[in-house]
Amino acid sequence: MDPASAESSEPPRDRSPLPATIAIVVSYNSAAHLEPCLSSLEAQRGVPVRLHVVDNASSDGSADLVRREFPNARLTANPTNVGFARANNQVLLQERAEFYALVNPDTVLAPDSVATCVKYLVDHAAAGIAATRLVNPDGTLQPSCHSFLGLRNLLGETLGVHRAFPGLRALSSLHMPWFRHDRIVEVDWIQGTFLVVRGEVVRTVGGFDDEFFMYGEEMDWCRRIQSAGWKVVFLPEPPVVHIGGASSGPTAGPMFVENLKARVRFLRKHRGALVATAARAMIAVSVLLRFVWREVAGFGSTLAGRTADEGRRRSRTMFRAAMRWVLRGMPS
Repeated sequence: MDPASAESSEPPRDRSPLPATIAIVVSYNSAAHLEPCLSSLEAQRGVPVRLHVVDNASSDGSADLVRREFPNARLTANPTNVGFARANNQVLLQERAEFYALVNPDTVLAPDSVATCVKYLVDHAAAGIAATRLVNPDGTLQPSCHSFLGLRNLLGETLGVHRAFPGLRALSSLHMPWFRHDRIVEVDWIQGTFLVVRGEVVRTVGGFDDEFFMYGEEMDWCRRIQSAGWKVVFLPEPPVVHIGGASSGPTAGPMFVENLKARVRFLRKHRGALVATAARAMIAVSVLLRFVWREVAGFGSTLAGRTADEGRRRSRTMFRAAMRWVLRGMPS
């Protein structure tokens, strides 16, 4: 066979790049993790990525690191911490793109992470959001897919059912401990650690509800996106490494309270005032019981001469902050 005819018989290859994507990284005292995160974004292949960092008034030199080490990244340096939702909206609602990748600063992406999600969205018009599997730095799975919040799975979360009795799906569905991460599947919502959203979705539905300062905003967003007719899709590969808690660790108490506030806010918005009132009572009782348990356990350890590890100290800090919030009447 003539070599030319053999070459012409091969199926044509699509050599055109995928549509350009804006990658948004919101940083808050994230200097220790930003360099590997932004380097992994600059190393993305198969799709043009325009990098935009929004810094929420970091005091650790995060903005200076971006200016110095990543001159091609666009930087917005906020004078105050406006929260995760509002910071993302500064890009989502002001810069037009076919796709946006939302990336936490304590993640490291595989080289094909963004392209994989963009290609799935290009090929599946009904999908509005795509996200891949998260893993811990040691390679173990980090669950990221959840069911929408309701009173039953809120009760299950407050009782720790998803850990003790994961088979009770009605009560453990918020965390979905049974979820298999080995296939492409539509889900209720995915954590905003790493996800890619269609630009058309943003222009139709809007960005995050910035009443959610931090936590809950992606659950609300996915609910609104699904209500508008698009799907939220989990992709098993490639994995994205996520350290977790890098920005909120030093402020564990206030961030835990923000998480509880977000629970109430979501239920009020999507389930109504009566459900939100019941949730407030449930959360208050749960915080009280868990606060007392941790204080008694801590006092017992002190009497026995044992030093609490960092995890227990952090837990006590979180519930002391939550108890103060409950005693103030749980202001939103």
